[in-house]
Parts: sequence; structure tokens; C-alpha cells
Amino acid sequence: MLDDTARKLLRIMYHFYGHFRRMPTLRELARLSGRTPGSILLGCQELLREGYIEWRPQTPVETAIILEGWERPPEEPAPGFRGSGHWSD
Repeated sequence: MLDDTARKLLRIMYHFYGHFRRMPTLRELARLSGRTPGSILLGCQELLREGYIEWRPQTPVETAIILEGWERPPEEPAPGFRGSGHWSD
């Protein structure tokens, strides 16, 4: 599950690319997200680590490629699992 900054950046990047057919710059991401450049870079690194974007951290953020445009749903509990795990279930 992504943290708030990474989730927001993913949505901004996805919609920005769909509208302008290019990726936003760091300055545009800062303006659109209200986040600092440092937190934007950390969010992009999380997106990279989780497999949502392809990006080399040494390059500008506008070189990123979106692999998944939506956050993955949370994993379901194992089949046969019922209740909260409390002894009374």
C-alpha cells in the first residue's frame, strides 16, 4: 500500500501524461502536489520500489515511465479465514 505522497504523485503523473502527453517536471509536481522537492523524490523512489514506475533516480523525474496507473487493491485474507482471529470467533 502506498503512502499519501506516492499515491498523490502517481495520480498526478497519470493524469498529467494523459492530458499533456508528457511527464511533469519536478517543479510542476511540486506545484500540483503541494509537496517539497525532497518529498517528491522520496515518493518517486517508493513508486519505483513498488513497481508502479520505471525510473533511474539519477535522471530527472520527467523521464519516468508509468507501469501501473492505479494503486493495487489491498490483499485479501487467505481462503477459509474468518473473523478477526479473536478466540471467540
